[in-house]
Amino acid sequence: MPTGKQLSLKRDLGPISGYATIIGILVGAGIFRVTGEAGAVAGSAVPLAYLLFAPIVLSTAIAYSVFMSTPLGMRPGGAYLHISRTFGNYYLGFIAMWMKLVAFVGAISFMSTSFGEYMTFFFPNHDPRMWGTIVLLFFYGINIIGVRYYGQFQTAMLIVLIISILILVIPGIPEIDYSYYDPILPKGYNGLLAAMPMLFFSYAGFETLAQVAGETKDPTRTLPMIFIKGVLASVFIFFTMSFVAFGVLPADVLASSNSAMADVAAQYLPPWGSSIVAIGAMSAFLTSINGSILVPSRMLFVFSEDRLMPRSLALVHPQWRTPYISLIISAIICTALIWSQSARYLMNAGLIGIFIIYCFQGIALMALPNVNKRLYNSAQFQLPKWLLYLVGSISAFSMAYFLIMTIMDVFTFTFVGLIVGTILYILGRYQGKKEGFNYHARMEQDYHLLDQ
Repeated sequence: MPTGKQLSLKRDLGPISGYATIIGILVGAGIFRVTGEAGAVAGSAVPLAYLLFAPIVLSTAIAYSVFMSTPLGMRPGGAYLHISRTFGNYYLGFIAMWMKLVAFVGAISFMSTSFGEYMTFFFPNHDPRMWGTIVLLFFYGINIIGVRYYGQFQTAMLIVLIISILILVIPGIPEIDYSYYDPILPKGYNGLLAAMPMLFFSYAGFETLAQVAGETKDPTRTLPMIFIKGVLASVFIFFTMSFVAFGVLPADVLASSNSAMADVAAQYLPPWGSSIVAIGAMSAFLTSINGSILVPSRMLFVFSEDRLMPRSLALVHPQWRTPYISLIISAIICTALIWSQSARYLMNAGLIGIFIIYCFQGIALMALPNVNKRLYNSAQFQLPKWLLYLVGSISAFSMAYFLIMTIMDVFTFTFVGLIVGTILYILGRYQGKKEGFNYHARMEQDYHLLDQ
C-alpha cells in the first residue's frame, strides 16, 4: 500500500464548486460585517467605494488568470509558484506566501468570530467565541474527510446565501431614502480613501481557487474565467447590497450594529424576512470560512513539497486524499486566535498578508515577459504586453498603497511574521540540503513543463 508521501491530492472540484468557492468567499464577512463599520469612516459613500474597487480587484484577478493558464496552474501552489518560478527565487515566493498564510489564519479566526457575533441575533446571551469555535472545527472536519464534501457544502450554502440576498435587495430598493446619499461624499475624499483598506476585506480571498488547482478538474482552462466572472459578479452584489443598506438606515446606525444587514431587513420585512437575511449572513460567513480553510493547509503542503518546511506537512491521508496534518495544525492555531485576539485586530492582520501577496503578484506579472519568457509564452490566457503592464501596475501600486495605510496598526505582527517566516525558510533549506534535496532540479522540473 502506498505511503502518505506517495499519495497525491484528488481532483474532485468542478466548475460549479469553483464558482461556489470564489463567490462564497467574497460575499462573506466583508459585506455583512465590515460594510457597516466602514460607514463610520466614509459615511454613505461606502457603495461608491465598492465600485472604485472594481478595476483594482479585476486587475488582480486577471494577474492570477494569466498565471493559472500556464502549466503551473496544474499544481496547488498558487502565487507561491507564480512568484518563485517567475523570478527563479524560492525565497521571494516563500516569504510573500508565508505572510498570506499568516493572513488567512487571522482571516479565518475573524470570520469565525464574526459568525459568532451574528449568532447573537438569535441567542443574545451566548458567547460569540463558542459559536465561532464550533463552526470552525466543524468545517475543518469537512475539509479533512474530502474536498468533494467541501464542494457540496459550499454549493448548498451559497444557494441559501443568494436567496437571502434577493430577499434583502429586491424589496429594499423601493424603501431607499435617497436623501441619505446627499452629499455623495459626506466625509470627503479622505473618508472615502480611509475606508477602502477596510472594505478590501470583502474582496480578499478570491484567489483561494489557486490553492486548490491540484484538486480541480482541468484547472488551466476553467479557473482563469472563474476568477474574472466571479469577481465581476461579486462587485455587482456588493454595490447593490450596500446601496440598499445605506439608503435604508443612516451610516452611524449601521456602524454600531453587529448584524447590520439583518437590521436593515427588519426595517421593511416581516420578522421571518429579517431572520432569513440573518441566516443568509451566517451562510456568508460559513462559505467564507469553509473556502478559506483550504488555503493555509495547501500552502503548508506546497512548502513541504519544495522542502522549505518539514516533509510531514505534505502527508496526504490514504483514504480521504487531503493534507490532514496541515489542516489539523491550522485548526489548532485558528481556535487559539478566536479566544485570544479581538476581531478588528484579526481583520487587519489578515489584510496585511493579502496586500503583500497581491502586490508581489502584480510585480511578477509586469516582470513576466522579460524575466521568464518561457512561462509567459506558455500561458493560454495571454495579454498584449502593454495591457499586461497596465494590469500589473494597477494591482501592485494599489496594494502597496493599502499596505502603507494599514501596516502601522499591526506593525509588530507584520515584523514578527516576516522574521519568523525567514527563520523557518532558512531552517527548511538547511534541512533539505542536509537530506540531499536538489532545489535547482526541483525548479527546473517546473520549467520543463513549460516546453511540453
